[in-house]
Amino acid sequence: MTTLLVAAGTAAAMSALGGWCGGGDGDHADGHAYAKAPAAVAMAPAAPNVSAAANHVTIAGFAFAPSTLTISRGTTVTWTNDDSAPHTVTSSASGPLHSSTLHRGDTYSYTFNSTGTFGYYCMIHPDMHGTVVVK
Repeated sequence: MTTLLVAAGTAAAMSALGGWCGGGDGDHADGHAYAKAPAAVAMAPAAPNVSAAANHVTIAGFAFAPSTLTISRGTTVTWTNDDSAPHTVTSSASGPLHSSTLHRGDTYSYTFNSTGTFGYYCMIHPDMHGTVVVK
């Protein structure tokens, strides 16, 4: 696979440079200058197809957004309070989420190492609810 990526990258670079002809000095007898072949083309590894927001919950307007977040086991979720009011992230029933009071700009993170559905709310504003679904 790596060989194919390097070959494809080399071909693309040569095409972008207008072609390559095998002369060592880059000049041809016909007077045209040709770009020398690159010694190697470094291919950056593909970035994982994961959005940074996929594991982030924003607290704003007295609501958790998104209100339901679905993640994979082992994912760390971070809550950020963007509201002017203080909030908490507290598990419903006996779940694992127990943040301190979060003031504007504060964050709380938790890594979900087991599957299940985890409901939570704000202890200060009990009408605020959210859910994390771990698959």
